[in-house]
Amino acid sequence: MTIQFKALPTEDVRALQGGGPDAYGNTPERQVSDGDGMPCRHCLKNIAAGDDYLVLAYRPFPQLQPYAETGPIFLHAQECERAVEAEI
Repeated sequence: MTIQFKALPTEDVRALQGGGPDAYGNTPERQVSDGDGMPCRHCLKNIAAGDDYLVLAYRPFPQLQPYAETGPIFLHAQECERAVEAEI
């Protein structure tokens, strides 16, 4: 059995970083990281202390289904490079 790590699509992330609405139609909330426990779902790196980040609701599947749970995620507020997909 392998685990796949997949970053969010860059097109979706750029729209959110530009002020686009989240899964509930809200503007992402902007915060400043204290450097502890804020993993960016695009570059898959922790957001460094002092860096701005976004908190928003994200639904990973385009259609509603039993596994399409909407949840809170973090993103760098500034553009970052998408992580390469990996399997372990």
